[in-house]
Amino acid sequence: MLTETRLGLWWVLLVLAISGCASVVTQVTVLDPAQKFAPTQNVAIVTEFPARPHVKVALIEAQGTVGGSEGELLEEARKKAQALGADAIVRVEINTVYQEPVRVYDPWYGDPFYWQPHYAQRPFYFYPHGYGPYPYYPYRWIGGGNVQTLKAMAIRYL
Repeated sequence: MLTETRLGLWWVLLVLAISGCASVVTQVTVLDPAQKFAPTQNVAIVTEFPARPHVKVALIEAQGTVGGSEGELLEEARKKAQALGADAIVRVEINTVYQEPVRVYDPWYGDPFYWQPHYAQRPFYFYPHGYGPYPYYPYRWIGGGNVQTLKAMAIRYL
């Protein structure tokens, strides 16, 4: 009984940890907080402001991760617009920024059982003198890439 409870607790913690990793960060700025609309079922994605009369509801800014697509950003903006009661979102602009690769400290990346104060007891031909730092180097590179940011306007037809 106790082990089943612990196993269930570990599964809950694992699911919470995985669900906490978001790939798109979205910020919504409501233009007029006095306007309240019921949530809508369908939100269209358009590239230009329509000719028919409409009201601008909110500005939605979605930022993806390295290697993310514009489709992910549009879908996240669509979900936020549905909650606001918008009928469509207008793609205003999309920015692309290159992020450089980053070096991070990760002691488990190399040999975690190699105790570093033993450097002085090793022969001269071993690291750091004889060969590169790969096997016992606690730093690794996290690859960079392009990060896209979408700016869209949520609108509601009159």
